[in-house]
Amino acid sequence: MANFRAAAKSSYAPGVLARPLYFPVKPEPLRMQAGLVRFGTDFGNGEVDRQYFPRDADTARYITEKARILAQHPERGASDVRDEAEAQTVVEARAWMASTLRAEGYGDLASLSLPELAARVSEDVAVVGRASSGADRVLYAHVCFPSGWRPEQVLGRSFAEIHGKIPAIEAVTRGAASLTRAMVSRGPYVRFVWTVSADDELDHHPEQGKQRAWSAFTPRGFLRVERQLTVPLPSESGSIFLIRTYVYGFDELTSSQRSDLSVALREMPPELLRYKRLELGQARALELLR
Repeated sequence: MANFRAAAKSSYAPGVLARPLYFPVKPEPLRMQAGLVRFGTDFGNGEVDRQYFPRDADTARYITEKARILAQHPERGASDVRDEAEAQTVVEARAWMASTLRAEGYGDLASLSLPELAARVSEDVAVVGRASSGADRVLYAHVCFPSGWRPEQVLGRSFAEIHGKIPAIEAVTRGAASLTRAMVSRGPYVRFVWTVSADDELDHHPEQGKQRAWSAFTPRGFLRVERQLTVPLPSESGSIFLIRTYVYGFDELTSSQRSDLSVALREMPPELLRYKRLELGQARALELLR
């Protein structure tokens, strides 16, 4: 397992957890893999690692950003439900989310719709349905903080279709059927993906977001980590997919972590550098890490 380390911040109000520092970087060439770990595994963050929707000092910023993005781009929250069975899967997902938020101290939100619930948390939310035939597809997506991809292009598509163009992921997509079966019948699971960026903006939509391009004069570098959860629904008709994006300045990392990140960046396969749009950013990121 990669080296995960919690970063203790200044104390916050009672009930609000310190922002964790997830560091899923290994000092070796990056490989695309499922990397599923049982939810609740302790990565060094205590209570945070046992919560689906943890709150911290950054939560207000996430909620404000979501409201701004949705006002400008309401299509960021959309559904593609085609029959009664799929509609019931989305209803079940809404009920799970309301119940879980109440259990985690958000209050009684049972009267709110799924879009209203999704707008109240830091996480991006998707609902994946799985038919009796085994076919899967995204029924609902509420995504405000994508890391360089287009949320509107995942709606209605299967796991294999969504991930098919990612370099070096063939081994994962070949096992797509067993992976989606695990998502709806086992778990919940957590996994992490990471990249580096030239800014700490949350919305990196290729057209609508605020992603800054790398240059030789980029003043700061940031590690961008997604904590991804897959939660099976009780009926096993689908699962909820949650993504919490964390952004850390290179200066928040320890010297050991900066060293590991440098190795991972230096040895990243060329096809992944292109996919992550880091051909121009690699050299500057390495300079900033030094």
